[in-house]
Amino acid sequence: MNMVIGQGAIADRFAYYALQSAYLIFAGTVHNSQSIDDAAIDAEEALMAEALATIKAPTVLVYFSSCSIEELAASQSPYVAHKQRMERLILSSGVRHLIFRLPQLIAPSGQGGLVDVFADAIQSGARLDVWKGATRNFIDIDDVYRIVHKLLADGRHVNQLINVASSRPTEVSELIGVLEHYFGRAGNYNYVERGTHSVIDVNAIAATVNELGIDFDSEYLWKGVNKYYAHRITSPLLLSVIIPTYNQSAGIDEFYRRTKAVLTRLAPRFAHELIFVNDFSADDTYLKLKKLAMLDPAVKVVNFARNFGNQIAITAGVDYCRGDLAVIIDDDLQDPPEIILDFIAKWSEGFKVVYGVRPKRQGTNFFFRLLAKTFYRLIRRLSDTNIPNDTGDFRLIDKVVIDQLRLMKEENRYYRGMVAWVGFPQTGYVYERDRRYAGTSNFSPQKYISFALNGLTSFTDKPLYFSSLFGFVMTGAAFVLALYLTIAKLLNPEMSIQGWTSMVVVMMFFGGIQLFSIGVLGIYISKIYREVKQRPLFIVQELLNIDENQPPMDPKILHGKPDKVAGATATLPE
Repeated sequence: MNMVIGQGAIADRFAYYALQSAYLIFAGTVHNSQSIDDAAIDAEEALMAEALATIKAPTVLVYFSSCSIEELAASQSPYVAHKQRMERLILSSGVRHLIFRLPQLIAPSGQGGLVDVFADAIQSGARLDVWKGATRNFIDIDDVYRIVHKLLADGRHVNQLINVASSRPTEVSELIGVLEHYFGRAGNYNYVERGTHSVIDVNAIAATVNELGIDFDSEYLWKGVNKYYAHRITSPLLLSVIIPTYNQSAGIDEFYRRTKAVLTRLAPRFAHELIFVNDFSADDTYLKLKKLAMLDPAVKVVNFARNFGNQIAITAGVDYCRGDLAVIIDDDLQDPPEIILDFIAKWSEGFKVVYGVRPKRQGTNFFFRLLAKTFYRLIRRLSDTNIPNDTGDFRLIDKVVIDQLRLMKEENRYYRGMVAWVGFPQTGYVYERDRRYAGTSNFSPQKYISFALNGLTSFTDKPLYFSSLFGFVMTGAAFVLALYLTIAKLLNPEMSIQGWTSMVVVMMFFGGIQLFSIGVLGIYISKIYREVKQRPLFIVQELLNIDENQPPMDPKILHGKPDKVAGATATLPE
């Protein structure tokens, strides 16, 4: 069952909740406060009645109402009367619920309510009536999500009515001034001596807003307009989604469906491309990718000539992508594509890297989780690079990071460490990893061990120093013991030296230490050997929806000439 009912900015932003069961998000379909469509209003109220009749404990109904209910001037409008009836339906049902009243939203263009109205008027030159005495409350839809998400995660708020709004009322004239300055043209308005001041009680969310670091300052409205309306004055930004894939035939269609739905929600703010890197799959994954590429020009495929491994597949995706930012994600749906919306929100705050943090994992046993936690903390302690704990390759990277990664030529690649090493402002986003949608993991225990060793030895040389340090300590201990035995023998010539069994154990112990140290040294020498050969990192057999004359962005990475290039080349924003 889809646990998000409705459409529009709120339903789109809460897409991550669609597959969980703790909350039924009722976002609704009637969002225009000037709406007089009785049929739409009646349909939404019937939909609410149906939801209340079917919901079962412990699921909590989350309904988004309107702060307009508190405004006397609007109390007689059909929209406000509708919102009041919806609230009464919920309160009289006895269902566990949370009602969040929202003010005017700053949301993606086309879903921004009053902001859209004035933006359209300024750009088109249409004449509008403006109430001189009116103030309104504006809040970014991303901040609505952050606040509500935090309150739901706390689990302490049930059967409450909470205003989720800015602590700073804004005069309508201020909104007009921001939009006129942003679009570089004056509006055509008829000022009317009407309007009331909007004062909303936000004490219930004050602590949450402070904890999240949300600042409703004088720049808040400008930042929101720049965030959601930039595509109206420049080309949309291009978002590249990089997907390394191997033997995922059973789940590739569902992954595409869910990911495409998320990317569609980001339009028109972002254009997009999905770059699948097929790591020489043995099943029919590639055939399914070819079908997707034929149906959707935004789907691009890089088909390897042999299996090069997950990290090299990510490398190929980074080299071929053309995005202003990119998201790296696996196609097994353990990392929900809907989290991309949260990554974009963090990126909009100025972070150049947003990585997923997964303290909890579904579908893995205790022993594996323990080993994973141990590995992340060990590499973090040993490495000079601050590699975050409990992270995977699921992350967003900005263009400046992409460009730096393309300059890194090592064959032994550990992308989690490489992205951390690059620097720039980085932040994590905590989420709970899902179970695999279909199939089983292609990572064998041997691959996990190889991956861990590569990560450890790629970002620290401390094991070499540990070997030397341990040898120095043991040599010192042996010298002290030899000195003690010599002095004891001189003082007591009759003393016999016993302990041949202990001697054999000690010899075997030191032999093991020596072999271990040689093995560690051998790993580093092997990595050097592989690096100095300077072979191409990958060889491409075929490209789909990528121009055959379009090389990887790094000209030093060689690749084989494709046997065939199928599909049309996608047109990218300039």
